Amino acid sequence: MDKSLYKNTLFTQDWWWDAVCPPQNRHEIGIRGENGKWRSLWRMAVVRRTGIFQVYGMPPLTQHAGPFLAERQDFIQLLAQIPDRQRLCLNIGFELNENELRFAQENGIGVLPRVSHRLEDLSDLEKVFKAVKAPRQRQIRKAERLLHALQIDDVEPLIKLQNETFSRRGLKNPYPEQIVRNLYQAVKEHHAGCLVALADAQERIMACGLFVHDDTVCYSLTHGFHKLGQDLGAGSLLQWKGIEYAARNKLIFDFEGSNIKQIAQFNLSFGASTVTYSRLERYDTFFRLGEHLKKLLKPLR
Repeated sequence: MDKSLYKNTLFTQDWWWDAVCPPQNRHEIGIRGENGKWRSLWRMAVVRRTGIFQVYGMPPLTQHAGPFLAERQDFIQLLAQIPDRQRLCLNIGFELNENELRFAQENGIGVLPRVSHRLEDLSDLEKVFKAVKAPRQRQIRKAERLLHALQIDDVEPLIKLQNETFSRRGLKNPYPEQIVRNLYQAVKEHHAGCLVALADAQERIMACGLFVHDDTVCYSLTHGFHKLGQDLGAGSLLQWKGIEYAARNKLIFDFEGSNIKQIAQFNLSFGASTVTYSRLERYDTFFRLGEHLKKLLKPLR
């Protein structure tokens, strides 16, 4: 197991949490060292409130909630600190081992697999491109003829295109605009990523993506597309530009994988491999009933 999955990752950084989750919406458990400072720390966000019920999970735009562990053996001690009635819907940045899995299940915590898709070796981009499936290669080349890449310093086009993308699907944008602005500002200040835009010959931005990274991994974090962008192959070219950015910085490229079949197939068409991590879930009967009633009553409002 790569220790970077549970040690110094992007999603455990103080500045990341300051950008995506205000202190009043956080819950922290941890183990302190002899100096009184945190040895291992697990932050969670209050992601849902229904009456007296709260669910702890990940903040927006955050793949997993860590935890940061000085040693892997600390994880079971952190699990033991979670109150019996605390409700969870929480991604963990690694796959639980046999002992951790048994301990979680004995304490009423369900463990489900989650996947991401990664390109581990980008040392030879020509070789990487040859491993991309032929239809995806053609789409990238087509987009290169119609679009050109720009590295921009304004997050507003991304927010606009995000809103358009979700609206076309009949969905509300799940990423609050101010959090996207806060996060991009923090990423800039910590030299931890870039915005890439794709424009057509008339300089209309057809796609925009935010790529962020720590010392090991570059994440394809969030994107937005103009309604004509997908027809031009913007999605494929945008990911390829992210891969080039990761290669220049000698990083692994993480597509931010999905259990949705269509998205997984898109990621895997680039020659990516699958990485598994864990999702912890625990609800009680009263919470499930409250959520069910909430859905039933929603059309009546």
